[in-house]
Amino acid sequence: MAQKKNDDVVTVTWEGCAGIEEAVSLREKLLDEFSKGKNIELDISAVTDIDITGIQIILAAGKEAEKQKKKFFLKENIPQEIIEFASGFGIALDQLNLAGGPHA
Repeated sequence: MAQKKNDDVVTVTWEGCAGIEEAVSLREKLLDEFSKGKNIELDISAVTDIDITGIQIILAAGKEAEKQKKKFFLKENIPQEIIEFASGFGIALDQLNLAGGPHA
């Protein structure tokens, strides 16, 4: 996971697997970034495998952002496979407003 900050937007990048085995680490590192800016962007374009735990972390981060009055959003280049996986659970990641993302 890499972090990049510019213009008060902290970009967190997930790479490889984003599943139950990595859940604790992904969640902790993502939530740590909430202290570094008021706009947090999650880039999952390099994620090759995700399970429902990874999706739940994304949704939980959106709720945490609301609680902290911050903006959390997904970078728009979400892999099609992840969009389709999430849609199987009734979650439209590509249309989801996560605490005032760029589509809010």
